[in-house]
Amino acid sequence: MIKHRGPIPDRKALFDVGVSGPLIGLIVSVIVTIIGFLQPPITHLPQGLQIELGIPILFNLINYIIPAKDLTIMHPIAFAGWVGMFVTALNLIPAGQLDGGHVLRAMIGERAKDVSRIMPFILISLGFYVTYFMKQDGFLWVLWGLFLSFFAAAGHPKPLNDDIPLGKGRMALGTITFILGLLCFTLVPFQVQ
Repeated sequence: MIKHRGPIPDRKALFDVGVSGPLIGLIVSVIVTIIGFLQPPITHLPQGLQIELGIPILFNLINYIIPAKDLTIMHPIAFAGWVGMFVTALNLIPAGQLDGGHVLRAMIGERAKDVSRIMPFILISLGFYVTYFMKQDGFLWVLWGLFLSFFAAAGHPKPLNDDIPLGKGRMALGTITFILGLLCFTLVPFQVQ
């Protein structure tokens, strides 16, 4: 989450700040995942609490290119890549002061307020759907929706010069960034066994 202390000069600056963190984090996550997949398989499993991970599409795509032996017994380095993708997906939710909120505000202007206002309700609804229809743990989405409702209510600061358009390159990069965020998303990120 990024909170600006001073005024934001224009939409381009807001976009650049919002998009840089998730993209760099995602590149690092992909590299770490590849390194994890290249490690020898784990043969000794610790006893105790077991966590089943939901595997996002991007993680599966990397696994298709560089097959890991078994994703149910994930190497800790590959798990670090999974965590990076999970954090990227959360951070790119287009609401409030999250990076996704900054990027969307820069891309569509004041209309981002409407998206930011409904995102908490979408996430809470998603949590109930996962819990009651999929019969899995959807509490994370309810919690994240409640958390976002506080930050979405605060709104987004208006850049000093809100009239400078982003340009086609930044608009395309923003769209690609949101698509990459969706590729890191999974309905049930983890379940305790």
